[in-house]
Amino acid sequence: MSNKTFDLKQLPISITELLYSIQNEQEIVITNDNIPVARLTLLNPVAETKLPLEKTPQPGLNLGSMVMSDDFD
Repeated sequence: MSNKTFDLKQLPISITELLYSIQNEQEIVITNDNIPVARLTLLNPVAETKLPLEKTPQPGLNLGSMVMSDDFD
């Protein structure tokens, strides 16, 4: 992946062109007075970024662990 760096004050291209560059496997770094303030990169496809599935809670696992007062309104 190649890098391109642009200064915020002298950004010569539009956001559309920046996004097109990202789709071509380029990373864009935007600086402000030579200090990096943003990095635009291509996101991984959704299939690669799925979070691991958590176990589904099972009803009745903590049966009796909570008691409610008889006068609860």
